[in-house]
Amino acid sequence: MTVMSARPALVLAYFTYFGVLGIFVPYLGLFLDGRGLSSADIGLLLAIVTASRIIGPNIWAWVADKTARPQRVMQVGAVLATLGWFSSFVDIGFWPLLAGFALFSFFWTAILPQLELTTLNYLNDDTRAYSRIRTAGSVGYIVLVMLGGWLFECYGSEFLPLSALLFLLLLLITLFMLPSVASTTATTEDTVRFSQLLKNSVLLRFMAAALLLQVSFAPFYGFFTLYSRDLGYSGSQTGLFIAIAIAAEIVAFYFAGSLMRNRSYAKLLGICYGVTVLRWWLLAEQADNLWWLSFSMLLHAGSFAIAHSCAMQFIQQFFPKHLRSRGQALYAGVIFGGGGAIGAYGAGILWLDGAGASLTFHLAAGLALLATLLAVSLPGSQHQTKALQ
Repeated sequence: MTVMSARPALVLAYFTYFGVLGIFVPYLGLFLDGRGLSSADIGLLLAIVTASRIIGPNIWAWVADKTARPQRVMQVGAVLATLGWFSSFVDIGFWPLLAGFALFSFFWTAILPQLELTTLNYLNDDTRAYSRIRTAGSVGYIVLVMLGGWLFECYGSEFLPLSALLFLLLLLITLFMLPSVASTTATTEDTVRFSQLLKNSVLLRFMAAALLLQVSFAPFYGFFTLYSRDLGYSGSQTGLFIAIAIAAEIVAFYFAGSLMRNRSYAKLLGICYGVTVLRWWLLAEQADNLWWLSFSMLLHAGSFAIAHSCAMQFIQQFFPKHLRSRGQALYAGVIFGGGGAIGAYGAGILWLDGAGASLTFHLAAGLALLATLLAVSLPGSQHQTKALQ
């Protein structure tokens, strides 16, 4: 295949990767509901599938470190994830569906940490350039969310398998078109060990705060489309709500690099996590009001985009270059894997087929508040963080 120049190829890789998620994440709950699963079954499936992301990133990071070929790891992961996805085409019960999605999720974890690492290595840790390339992912997500809402209205929840497969194949082609970007390996001067950094109190507080925040996102990721439907909103309206959130995310990602320069990480994360408290409270109390619900979606700019940009730069600056792949894997596994699994299972139990929706979002707001308190306890800058290693 023809190799593209680095920056356009990275932009396309982010666009297609998050385009797949734009179909998978918002509409999976509707798809599983359409297959006859209860909210408890949906929560269990999401939890087990998400749990595969705990160990997956660390295994793939180890492979990438040993082979010094992160792009090949991405390519293999995309091929195997695509094969796992074919299980969604056959309706033969809960357990085969669970097994297929678990395989898909495990191999899917090979892609993003290595893509983030490759991008930041190529950009020499330029946060402003990273945030603008990462914006392409949000654009891909919003395009597919809007398309998914229309497809759901036209074809029902069974639109998901084929639609996601098409973008999986596009992603696969894109990953094979990426140019080679040099990976970072350890040198004789690299004396800091990964196990030493895991004991650092700053890292532990940062990870605990991020974990709590991710747990709080579970009701939104797993059940918002069902919640919106139960409140009487149409599929197109639901797609529009999510599109508002992603539009805010796009703007925030574009300006994130400038916003983070010379500002305290503790304050920025504290503000972002505090905004999330308000967001979940509004979903618990005011979701039947079109305008308040739309406003809550705008808060995604802080609760996800700015918070994620801060997290990526924290990892890049906290971990030495030869340990960044493992740092990215640790973050992806513990936060997105562990936090997502815990949150999905808990939300599935509490949701009660919609009867417990308000309580679930109230508890999510409480978890986000705890995350806020941890975030503001972090050092005021990355220079202070490095001094504590």
